[in-house]
Amino acid sequence: MATSVSLEQLRSLVYGACFLASGGGGPISMALQFLERMKGPVPMVALHELSSFASDTDQVLILADMGSPDKAAEGFGYTAPINVFHTMKDYLAQTGSGNVSYLLPIELGAVNSLIPFFIASQLPTALPVVDADPSGRSVPQLNETLLDASGQAICPAAVASDTAADGSVVSQIFLGMDATTLEDQSRVAVSGEIYHEVAGLACYPMSAAWLGSSAGSQALVPGSLSAAMLVGDLMQTTQSVAALQGLLDVLKVSNYVLFEGVLSDMKNSTEGGFDIGKMIFTDTAGEEFWVYYKNESLLAWDPLNKVAKVIAPDCINLVLTADFTDPATGKSVAAGSPLSTADVVKGMSCRVWGTSCSEKMRTTRMETLFMANIQQIEQAYPDDGLQVQTYVPIEKLNG
Repeated sequence: MATSVSLEQLRSLVYGACFLASGGGGPISMALQFLERMKGPVPMVALHELSSFASDTDQVLILADMGSPDKAAEGFGYTAPINVFHTMKDYLAQTGSGNVSYLLPIELGAVNSLIPFFIASQLPTALPVVDADPSGRSVPQLNETLLDASGQAICPAAVASDTAADGSVVSQIFLGMDATTLEDQSRVAVSGEIYHEVAGLACYPMSAAWLGSSAGSQALVPGSLSAAMLVGDLMQTTQSVAALQGLLDVLKVSNYVLFEGVLSDMKNSTEGGFDIGKMIFTDTAGEEFWVYYKNESLLAWDPLNKVAKVIAPDCINLVLTADFTDPATGKSVAAGSPLSTADVVKGMSCRVWGTSCSEKMRTTRMETLFMANIQQIEQAYPDDGLQVQTYVPIEKLNG
């Protein structure tokens, strides 16, 4: 039976998903802007319940936001998600491929976990969102999800623009592509001026009955959204480290406070549509701690001892420890807020956490894909002495 999720709970989702996402999934500042445009409540259904009441024609559709957070800050991108939903819904109906009856996020993250709820809230009758996601964290690329690993077809897929002043919408359907090709082609399309560098993405139309089966459930991390709500609710209530550690323990998420300090420097370059960068944190004693990212945070490094402290797919989580006002924009962020890589600003005081990924992500395939990302980071920073040959679980790195 679907449960009703309030706007207050969705705010908790934004905070918790931002913390658990390992830096990606969209900036929390953008997610809060989406939340302001929402109507509530929205229904949510547990994954295992799909097998009980989903019909043969019921389809689950994955939805996401893609493009530039800077453009979103300018006011673009807020009608694109609902437009792409209608684009894909109409396509599936016209081709006799079933009815979209449930929505699902592409990953954990402040924006992308919220997008299905946002779309549901804009419909005359809200569709239920499935309490799950296909990665349990944010991922740099579409081929790094459990759905792709399980061999599910990502196409047909679609991108759609915002609604123009004359009421028109630009959209494109993609057929017969794998996840890597779809990502490349959709990025090319969205980078065009007509999209204003932001778009809604719809992909992975799947049988709801199959997804609720034992086979289908292996391609998702069940309960990830409700877990994020619990984390986000706690983070808005208290800044207690012990309280958060206790909740993460209950959720069976291994967790470690790795470092506390000021973000003293950031280095960033854009390659192939991805931000590859390095965050340098410095404590009161002058010691440093380095976090590397490819859109998502993927490697935490102790430069003094020359050892990795977190290797993806395990997660790196940033929390602001003191109120901060951005001198460039005048925007303020309160202490206790989680931060994505798109939210961080030089001068912020942060606590760096490390948390374990879902056990489902600890496979040779996933480890190989994430290691390829880390090798790109090593190539971008050849003088840093990074030596990461293989994935080592966070529990062993910090045991």
